[in-house]
Amino acid sequence: MFTDMTLLDGGFSTALEELGNSLTTSLWSGELLKSQRDQVRAAHKAFVDAGAEIIITSSYQLTYPGCIARGWSVEEIDSAFSASTDLARFPGVKVAASVGPYGAYLADGSEYRGNYGLSIDELKDFHRERLRALIATNPDLLAIETIPELIEAKAIAELVQEINPDIPLWVSFSCKSESEISSGEKFSEGVELVNSFSNAIAVGINCTAPHLIAPLLQSASSTIPYVVYPNSGRVWDATNKVWTGAVGSSFESEDIELWKSLGAKIIGGCCGVSPSDIAQLSSLVKE
Repeated sequence: MFTDMTLLDGGFSTALEELGNSLTTSLWSGELLKSQRDQVRAAHKAFVDAGAEIIITSSYQLTYPGCIARGWSVEEIDSAFSASTDLARFPGVKVAASVGPYGAYLADGSEYRGNYGLSIDELKDFHRERLRALIATNPDLLAIETIPELIEAKAIAELVQEINPDIPLWVSFSCKSESEISSGEKFSEGVELVNSFSNAIAVGINCTAPHLIAPLLQSASSTIPYVVYPNSGRVWDATNKVWTGAVGSSFESEDIELWKSLGAKIIGGCCGVSPSDIAQLSSLVKE
């Protein structure tokens, strides 16, 4: 599915904010799938114009209970899921439907902590309906992303096997150290788990500080490619819903070469990484 190096997009909310949008509700960027679909399309296009070969949909924060709590009807939620994939379609570009973690629904920063205390069956019950809705939109693959704990990765992957075992997927973890995902479990154990899924085409890291990427990859061993899309190095303030701290450089040529040598074949950015950053990455890749 991938060449020696496939370019992913960047932080979708970052692109929306650059277009003048304010994202302050519990649905975050997903809110615009109901109110401002033209802005969703424009943000995706900015990344395509920058050179992205895979676009991740704006469905990260969408869940049935989360949207209902915001006053949406079931019909409006179904329409939003369908639109999230349709708005990400561009000629020659693959669409990865975003599956966010349970922590995204909580909207309290839990995707950077994990340890929800839920059983695998409870997690399956939470994710089942929206997974069916997303898979029904016929994306090229699923991006199961910002996953903070192993039990949630296992729950979602097993659900996908039940619903459509043929759809490709990747799982990317949020990580807190050079060897640990956000829950404190070993990244290497997550890599081993995802390698056991027959439809997994990549495993990796997202929304994690750039300086942690190489040590994390070095801590594990994978027979499938790595996908890496770090954030800009800032820290999420869940109370005020803003990123804090100084912005670092997400992409240096030395880092890209090291990540590639460690098995990364899909590289992009997450929160704080703008279309101009992806254009810079595209230049580095071409060089």
